[in-house]
Amino acid sequence: MRAGDQLVGVWVAMVTPWDEVRSAPRKDALARLVSRYAEAGVDGLFILGTTGEGTLLTPEERKVFAEETIGVAKWRLPVIVHTGHDRTSVAVELAVHAQAAGAVAVAVSAPARYRLDEGELEAHFLQVAQALGDFPMLLYDIPCSTGNALSAELLIRVSEQAPNVVGAKVSRSDWEAWEGYLALAESKVLFVGTDTMCLPALLLGASGIVSGPANLLPDLYVRLLRSARAGSLAQAVQWQRQVNELCRAVHHGVPLSFIKEGVSLMGCDVGPTLAPLRALCPDERVGLGRVLTQLRELVTYQEEGGDT
Repeated sequence: MRAGDQLVGVWVAMVTPWDEVRSAPRKDALARLVSRYAEAGVDGLFILGTTGEGTLLTPEERKVFAEETIGVAKWRLPVIVHTGHDRTSVAVELAVHAQAAGAVAVAVSAPARYRLDEGELEAHFLQVAQALGDFPMLLYDIPCSTGNALSAELLIRVSEQAPNVVGAKVSRSDWEAWEGYLALAESKVLFVGTDTMCLPALLLGASGIVSGPANLLPDLYVRLLRSARAGSLAQAVQWQRQVNELCRAVHHGVPLSFIKEGVSLMGCDVGPTLAPLRALCPDERVGLGRVLTQLRELVTYQEEGGDT
């Protein structure tokens, strides 16, 4: 199998079930999530990214959670670990650990504290990639969080020097940037990280989806991807509209508690968001529960052959 060949399909950007008192994973909740996502037909898990609150855990806590998740998901779902950090040496340490722990790839975002030029970004990603040998690595382009936009040109330069850099997770909605990435679709893994862009990006060659809201209705994203792959455009449009509704219901993950508390409302207590992220107020929680119930019923109805 060529490096990156299994990096396709729907990957849940999983929330992190975490017990702050014990500084440890909530193992029961983690096992339930893995089972739920496997049964929904997703292709893998993307952990410790933005939805997974990775940067709010210490490096050692990130290692513990990566090991636990990979162990629970073994033989059921492959795991990509986000290992980005402001310090290049720590990003290297986390990436090498994820490789040894059994991940199938790592994703590395840009440092967030300083605005970096192209040369600094290139050197950062190369140092991480070259520490991994031939182990697959994705660039993680999420400038709304890091303040440092990546580009297709940067991906080309880094991958020419480190062939194990097999692609990118792109969490952007600006079409100009996407045009550059999609021009590489035949040779690079391209994951859509902005849910409202799923269908157009898939139709133009993207490899798959990495989604935070998919924690709540993973089967919705599976249906969207399968319809797009099958060329069933009318069905794919309908599923994309439902994805858009879900994204509005969770306020596009801002604050993140709309997604994390939503998972708890749907029957799996994953704990609160980590400080400084806030909890939902009572009215927000009631409104979210109501909308999620409606969406879940609608998706179930459509899956059973109801009107689309």
